[in-house]
Amino acid sequence: MRIEGSAVLTTTPGEALSDEAIDHVLHALTEAACQVEADYVAAVRLRQELYESDERGSRLRATQTWPPAGLRIDPLESLGARRTLLAEETAEKLEDAVTVFAAWYADVAACAVVAQLVGTGLTPVRVAAADPYTHMDERQLALLPAISETDRELAELAVWMDEGLTDVRPGDRGPAPVGGRDFAAELGMVVRRTPDGRPVLVQDGWTEARRRRLWGRMWLDHQMPLLPPTGELVHALDRAGAAPGTVEEIRQASQAVDAALGARMRAHELNARMESVPLGEGLADSVAELDAEAVLLWRQADELPHLLIAYARALAGNLPRLRLLRRA
Repeated sequence: MRIEGSAVLTTTPGEALSDEAIDHVLHALTEAACQVEADYVAAVRLRQELYESDERGSRLRATQTWPPAGLRIDPLESLGARRTLLAEETAEKLEDAVTVFAAWYADVAACAVVAQLVGTGLTPVRVAAADPYTHMDERQLALLPAISETDRELAELAVWMDEGLTDVRPGDRGPAPVGGRDFAAELGMVVRRTPDGRPVLVQDGWTEARRRRLWGRMWLDHQMPLLPPTGELVHALDRAGAAPGTVEEIRQASQAVDAALGARMRAHELNARMESVPLGEGLADSVAELDAEAVLLWRQADELPHLLIAYARALAGNLPRLRLLRRA
């Protein structure tokens, strides 16, 4: 292993990272996540400023008179509208970037702490698994946690059924999902063709597929990594002899993530209920009440990426203390 520059780590994929290398990665992840978070906050601020500027401009234009049949020509209005559109697009893309970098940072920090608590190594491939811009080849993918053989067989069966290549009924091997390609994609796999044209499933090396493979429905439904449950993490820290301050800091950070995740799940549930409410008299108040609750929940849920960054920082900041316990 060698460290080059300030943020480049080159290792053999299957070897365990040293403590120095893990700290190096976590430091770089802290910097990257905080930078993209700051970029997003600045983009949201600019978007709001442009909204307010557009509103003031609209009020001003409302006082102006134009020929009834005249063509309105206002380059500055067009420029303002374009700038606002660009600001909206930038804020949305940066929000997505915060989500993926926060998930990556939290995943690596959790893996590092769990590996320290249980006394196992952490490999470069596992650290890079959620890197938003890294592709992995078959050799590297083989070092990630394996896809369930049962799920693999179900996906293969469903793909073959889509292609009309099997007479096997779904009930013969469990409930085959509708849409074999979609189910395979949820597992982190993709359909390829053999030279004779038959479909085969292979591991997908792109980032979204790796996230789905590692985190499953948690990522697909909630844009969240699969983290250790708070209770189990706290119990492991107590058992390892971690200081009360360390345990409490990590507990609070983990519980904050749990609360925001719970709000997101509840908001999804309320949205589904509102969509299923039949139209009719006397239901408007009920829908309005559900909508008001959902708005508050979504505000809480929107903090999830920022809480993941705080969670990761709490874990990374206490990792050296946990190493001392392990060595002792």
